[in-house]
Amino acid sequence: MTDISRKDRLGFRLSRLHRRATAHLPELGLGGLVTAGGTFLLFQEELIKQLAGDLPTWLLAILALPFPIAAGWITHLVRRRREHPARPALAPMPFPDRPEGLVGRDAELQQIKDLALDRGLVVVQGAMGSGTSSVAIRAMWDLAGEARKQRYADLRGPDRNHPETPLSVAQRVLRTLNRPPGGIQEPQDATAQVIEALNGTGCVLLLDNVSTWSQVDWLPTRVPGAHIVVAGTLSDELPQHAEPIQLGPLAPEAGRALLARHIGDDRVTQDPKALALLVDACLGSPLEIVRVGRWLAGNPNVPLRSLVDDLRRLSIDKTLDFVLSLSIKQLRPTAKQLFILLAGLPIAEVDHQAAAALLGVPSAGDAITELADFGLVENVRMTRVRVTGAFRDSGAAGTPQENAAWRRLVEHFAEQAAAYAARLPADEARTWFAMEDRVLLQVLAGAEPGRQTGRALGRIADGLEAWFRLEQRHEDRLRAAAALSAAAKALGDERVQATAELRQCAIQLTWGDPRKARQHFTQAAELRVRVESWPAELHLEHAALLLAGGDEFTAVESALVRYGQALSGGDVTGHAIRMTNVAALLMRKGQTFDHDGRGPEARSLYADARAVLFRALDLAGRAGDPGAQAHAHELLALTHHYLGQGFDARSHLEQAERLYAQTADETGRARCLVQRAGVLLEDPGHAAESVVALLEEAEPRLPPFGVSTALAHLHLGRLREGRAAEHQDAGLAALSPWDGIAEPQQITQLRALLQAL
Repeated sequence: MTDISRKDRLGFRLSRLHRRATAHLPELGLGGLVTAGGTFLLFQEELIKQLAGDLPTWLLAILALPFPIAAGWITHLVRRRREHPARPALAPMPFPDRPEGLVGRDAELQQIKDLALDRGLVVVQGAMGSGTSSVAIRAMWDLAGEARKQRYADLRGPDRNHPETPLSVAQRVLRTLNRPPGGIQEPQDATAQVIEALNGTGCVLLLDNVSTWSQVDWLPTRVPGAHIVVAGTLSDELPQHAEPIQLGPLAPEAGRALLARHIGDDRVTQDPKALALLVDACLGSPLEIVRVGRWLAGNPNVPLRSLVDDLRRLSIDKTLDFVLSLSIKQLRPTAKQLFILLAGLPIAEVDHQAAAALLGVPSAGDAITELADFGLVENVRMTRVRVTGAFRDSGAAGTPQENAAWRRLVEHFAEQAAAYAARLPADEARTWFAMEDRVLLQVLAGAEPGRQTGRALGRIADGLEAWFRLEQRHEDRLRAAAALSAAAKALGDERVQATAELRQCAIQLTWGDPRKARQHFTQAAELRVRVESWPAELHLEHAALLLAGGDEFTAVESALVRYGQALSGGDVTGHAIRMTNVAALLMRKGQTFDHDGRGPEARSLYADARAVLFRALDLAGRAGDPGAQAHAHELLALTHHYLGQGFDARSHLEQAERLYAQTADETGRARCLVQRAGVLLEDPGHAAESVVALLEEAEPRLPPFGVSTALAHLHLGRLREGRAAEHQDAGLAALSPWDGIAEPQQITQLRALLQAL
C-alpha cells in the first residue's frame, strides 16, 4: 500500500487550506471586504509607523515611487498563477483526436483498413498497454476523415472488477447513434436499430475498450455502406467470423525509436546499448516504454546505465513497476494524496470536478496533470481520470482521511445529480447523466455506505430515478432502487428504505408483476406501521396493487380516497394521477358489468370515467406533465372505444402516442400500438398485414409480463395460425405472475382466450 509521509500530508493540508481560503474570498461580499480591508489598513498603518519611524524624509520620498509599481507587478504574477476550475464539458462525446506518430504499427493499420473495407466488422485485440485504442482510432480516422461520419463509444465501465453488461453496452451504443436506449429489453433488440442507423451512411462506429465478446455479440456482422470496429482485450473466445487483428509487442527497433523520441538524441547516442536494454525490460509494451521515457525526460541527470543496473537487480515481475515507484516518490504532496485516494476508490474513474471534491479543493487540475505526466493516471473520456491498472487498489482505505474524502465525493455527486435532474430533459442534463449514470450506480451500490451519507445517497437515487424514468430503463431503475434500499437498511434509515421499496413496487407493476410488487409493498408498509403515517405514494401503490390483484373495488376506492387526502393542495400532478386512477377503477367496474350482461350500467360507468378523465387531462395540462397527459389520453381512447365512438378513440390514441414518444416512453407507446391493433381487428375490412406490423413493432417494447403483452400475443396467435402455439405459450407466460394468486376477471378472460388458441 502506498503511504504518504507526515511532512507531505502537512504540505497537502496547508495547500488545501490556501486554496479553500482563496475560493471563498468572493463570498465576503462588499461589506465584508470593506470591514476586513479597513482592519487591515489600521494594522498596516501601525506597522509602517514602527518600521519607518526612524527613516529620513528624503528616503521615504524615494521609496514611495517604486513601491506601488512593485506591488502591482507582484499581484499580477500571483493572479496569473492562480488556478481557475474549468467548466465541465457537457457536449456529446466526440470522436477522439487523431493519434500522430504511431511507431511500428504500419502493417496492422493497413490490415485494419483492408478488412474494414472487405468485411464491415473488424476486431482489434491486444494486451493491456499495447496501444489497441490508439491503433484503432488512427485506422478509423483514415477510413472516415470527417467528424460527422465518426461514431465512438468507450465501453470501459466504472466498475474495475465487472465489465458492463451486454444490455448496458447496447444502450450506450444506441445513445451514440442518437437512438432512445430505453426502447430495448434485450441486447439483440438493438441489432436492427444499429443497421438502420448506419446503413449507407459511410460512417464508422468504433466500440473501444471492449472486455469480452459477449458484450458485443449482438452486433450485425455487416452493415452496407458503413464500418464497425471493436477494440479491446476480449478475454473470451471469438466466433469464426470475427477473427481478430492481434497487436503484439513492438519490435526492438520500433521500441528504441519510441523511447528515443522521449529522451532525445543526445542521450541515445551516449549509450545506445543501455537504450536497447531498457526497451527489452519493457517487454515491447508501448505503454511501459512511454512511461520510462517520460520519467527519464523529467530526470535528465540520470544516466541510462544507472536505471538499467537498478532494473537488473529486480525480478521480471517487478521491473515494470519500478519506474512507477520512482515516479510516486517524486510527487508533490497534493498529487500524492490524490493518487492515494483515487487508487483506493471502489469506482475506477471520476471526472476532474469529482477529483477536486475528493481533495476538498476548488480544482485538482495541476495534481491530475502531474500524475498524468508520470503515467500514474490516464485521462479518458474527455475530462475523466482513471488510475493506471498497475496501481489499482494500492491506495489507503478505511482511514479517517479516506472516509472523509469518500463522504465529500458522495456529497459532490448528490449536488450534481440533484441539479441536473431538475434540468431534465434539457440536453446538458441528458449529456451529464449519460456520462455519469454508471458511476452514480456504483457509488450507490457501495458495499459499506459511509456514515452521514444517507441523505446524499437518497439525492443520488432521486436523480437516477428521474433519469432512468425519462429513458424508460426500468432494469436500471430497479437496480438503483434496490441499491438505495440496501444502503438505507445498513444506515438504519427506515424512511429512505420505505421510499426505495415503494419504487421497486412501482417498477414491478410497470413490468406487470404484481407478486413481486406486493412483496416490496409489504416491506415498505412494515416500515410505516400506521396507515395514517403512510406517504401519498404508498396509498397510490396500494390502490394499484389491489386493482392488479383482483376486483375488490371498494378497497381500491378507499385507497384512492386516502391518496387524495395525503396529497397537498398544490400538487396538481398528484390530483391528475388520482383522477386517472379513479377513471381506471370505473372502467374496470364497467368491464365486469359488461361480462355479466349488464350493458346499460356498464355504459353509464364508461361515461362517468370519460368525464373524470377529461378533468384529469385538464389538470395534467395545467401541471405541464406530458406523461400524465399521455396516460389520460390512452384511457380516454379505451372509454370511447367501449362506447362505440371509434373516431374519438383513434384521435386520443394518436395524442397518447405522440406524448409518449415526446417523453421517450416506449412502453406506453407500445400499449397504444396494441390498442390500435385491437381497434383494427374489429373492422371487417381490416388488412391482416397492417395489424401484424403494428403488433411486431409493439412486442419488443412491451414489458415481459402484463395484460398488454398477453393481448399482443393473443392477436398474433390468431393472425399467424402456423405459430399459434408459440404465441399461446408466450401469452400465458405473460400472465404467469397471477398464477396461484387472486386475479381480476380481466386476467381470467384473457387466459381462457389464450388457452383456446
